[in-house]
Amino acid sequence: MKSYKKLFKTDGFTFGGNHYGKKSYVQNYYDLVKDILDGRYGVVPSSGKLSKMFMSTVYLDYDDMPRSVRDRKLYKELGDIYVLTNKGIKGFKDAVIRIGRYMNEEVEI
Repeated sequence: MKSYKKLFKTDGFTFGGNHYGKKSYVQNYYDLVKDILDGRYGVVPSSGKLSKMFMSTVYLDYDDMPRSVRDRKLYKELGDIYVLTNKGIKGFKDAVIRIGRYMNEEVEI
């Protein structure tokens, strides 16, 4: 049987030809950050570029996160860093577009 579902818009976004389609934008963004840092999109960018790409969505130190984020546990640990989970869909979309621009990757939301 032929499948036509893939022709229709699905949840998530496509980054560099890879689809992040879980229902949760938080999990999709987390997976994207992990893939970038794991080298799935080639050489991991320099620390300065990473800081500009991720801006305030990734923290290296627990104590650097805003107190409200820590108290309400609005983050997910990724190894020894922290990915914020308190952005809305628009915030995550903007972040994905910004990351795509810095990495010269095509983004489709």
